[in-house]
Amino acid sequence: MGTTELARRTTAHGGAVLASARDADQVVEACTGTLRPHELRVARGGKLSARLAHVPVGDLSVNRLRYGTSVTVSPAVPEEDNFLLTLPVAGTAVFRYGGSAAPATPGHGVIVGPYREFEFTIDAEYDQVVVRLDRGRVESVAAAMTGTTGPVHFDLGLDAAVAQVDGLLETAVELAVSSLAAARPQLLWQLEQVIIESLLLSQPSNRSRALGPGAAKPPSARVRRAMDYLRDHLAEPVSIAAVAAECGVSVRSLQESFRRDLDTTPGQWLKAQRLDRAHALLAGGSEHVTVTEVAYACGFFHLGEFGAAFKARYGVTPSSLLTPRR
Repeated sequence: MGTTELARRTTAHGGAVLASARDADQVVEACTGTLRPHELRVARGGKLSARLAHVPVGDLSVNRLRYGTSVTVSPAVPEEDNFLLTLPVAGTAVFRYGGSAAPATPGHGVIVGPYREFEFTIDAEYDQVVVRLDRGRVESVAAAMTGTTGPVHFDLGLDAAVAQVDGLLETAVELAVSSLAAARPQLLWQLEQVIIESLLLSQPSNRSRALGPGAAKPPSARVRRAMDYLRDHLAEPVSIAAVAAECGVSVRSLQESFRRDLDTTPGQWLKAQRLDRAHALLAGGSEHVTVTEVAYACGFFHLGEFGAAFKARYGVTPSSLLTPRR
């Protein structure tokens, strides 16, 4: 168990995006498509021999990346749509994000957010597992857990408690390439949810106070029951009256409970869950999946409404996620 085993499984099960690549433009193009846009500077006298293995897991991906020489990586754009959780396997690096800096060595990883400029400099021995987390999913999960929306600012250097996520990531890599994932893609969505929740609970951030001792109360038993019922019926037309009846309360009482506990309505919460599920199915689905099938499977029966809501939430159309990944 641990980062070394996670790296081994990522290499064994991942697609080989790069294999001893020596051309800097090729390396930048591949890493941009898999991780995020960036600029690459190779140390004087250095020769690239880059390797990149990639395992998509719904909105999340697990990647093993090694440049084979000393390099400096800096951003190509000021703001991103993802978090990068970096778990070093060997070697040494220094990461800078906003006004913070942290070393990265085996056992001491970092997490780079999407909101500020970053840069990292690595030595020739540096080998790493990079977990790409969708910004929208992280912010959505944080909002559901704390009742407040907005950016999630993690500390740059990883807390030792984050090591528990390694086991979840190993499971995600194994599940992503299994026949079970093809038959039950919602399992990947659920596992990704657990990974993000674990990260939010273990890594210090601007949401830690709301998640720790003395934090706001978690959703009431009534709201949790309603949430479970709604998750179980994502693909079906569901009336709020039916949900209220399931919980043994009036519609007004249920609405007030959601407002108090989650600062939203049951209908808005259900729509967000359906969109998140649809995003996971489209991003991780087979080449034969269609937008129509996914929309219906997630409880959307008006394709125009689905497309508009999807683009408003993620900034892209549903069909754009069906484009084969590089």
